[in-house]
Amino acid sequence: MYKAIIFDLDNTLLNYSTSELHSMQNTVKEHGLTENKLFNWSEFWGLYQKINMNHWNDRVKSNYSIYKVLEKSFQDTINELNLDYSESATLAKSYWRTFCNTYHFEEYAPEILSQLHGKYKLAIISNGIGEAQRSRLAVGGIAHYFDALVVSDEVRYWKPDKEIFNLALKQLNVDHTEALYIGDSINDDYYGALNAGIDFCLYNPKGIPVQDKERPKFIVEKLEEILNVLG
Repeated sequence: MYKAIIFDLDNTLLNYSTSELHSMQNTVKEHGLTENKLFNWSEFWGLYQKINMNHWNDRVKSNYSIYKVLEKSFQDTINELNLDYSESATLAKSYWRTFCNTYHFEEYAPEILSQLHGKYKLAIISNGIGEAQRSRLAVGGIAHYFDALVVSDEVRYWKPDKEIFNLALKQLNVDHTEALYIGDSINDDYYGALNAGIDFCLYNPKGIPVQDKERPKFIVEKLEEILNVLG
């Protein structure tokens, strides 16, 4: 019987993709980029996402802060579009401030947390940035549900390293056999839970096919189905 339910955060409880999109739309509008006749939103957004992903994946090796990651992402994107990138640092700060105060729930997330709270110890393990994750949980009004919040940039371990999972188990004071981890990523979440010996539930709202060799113990397409998993 499980004593603790541990969640991934982005695109499991909070919809990161929607928050990122809306934060960027607000940022480029606020700073007048959309008024530039040479600015094309679709072209900008597609290019930015690719460049930002590269800088994000290299952040540990390059020792970049989140502000530097964002600044470089803006700078490289705008430069490639042949626009003025002199305000990249300002854009980065504006975007980050907006993002840290933006939240969009995955469907049923608040309801599920409310039903699980008090019955299980609840926690989050996230590969995100502590400043943003703590702020978004608070702004979304769900921070009080969690007994532990373990974020990679604060503890210097990243999923799928089992050590970040062990830290959460230690904070919750439960054994690995007493916890269920729920997340949307095979690479980070499933393999991380597997490395730590924790049962895993894949949150798969788009119904993406899962290879047999990567099939977790549980798969749900809606968060409310977690109640069935728990019996």
